[in-house]
Amino acid sequence: MTNRANITISREGSKISSLSVAVPVWMKWNDRENLLSIQLPLFGLETVAKNEKDVVNAIEEAIISFCIITEKFGRGAEKELEALGWKTIDDGTIKYDISESDFLLERMFGTGDNYVNQHLKMRAA
Repeated sequence: MTNRANITISREGSKISSLSVAVPVWMKWNDRENLLSIQLPLFGLETVAKNEKDVVNAIEEAIISFCIITEKFGRGAEKELEALGWKTIDDGTIKYDISESDFLLERMFGTGDNYVNQHLKMRAA
């Protein structure tokens, strides 16, 4: 298996305090609305940015929103990520791996950009 994405969830008590995130993202300009469409398929999310300067903020808001919603209305971020194909490794670290023999998926992942943030702080809900 080749590691393609990982998240480490840090908690203070039962609440998520911060994340370390490395995931692929795909972006394209939306011709109709003149917005950047950003896809985060490993989260099952899509968001938009008004310009290239807004991309990082849009990605961070989407990931934070995912965590808030899964904690409040789902089974928790870890369980919801597992339902999306992620695997819990240990101490809050969750990874998404693809098989080296899956050439199509391997090639597709190579076309995305990487979003990396070693210390994404959760904002108050």
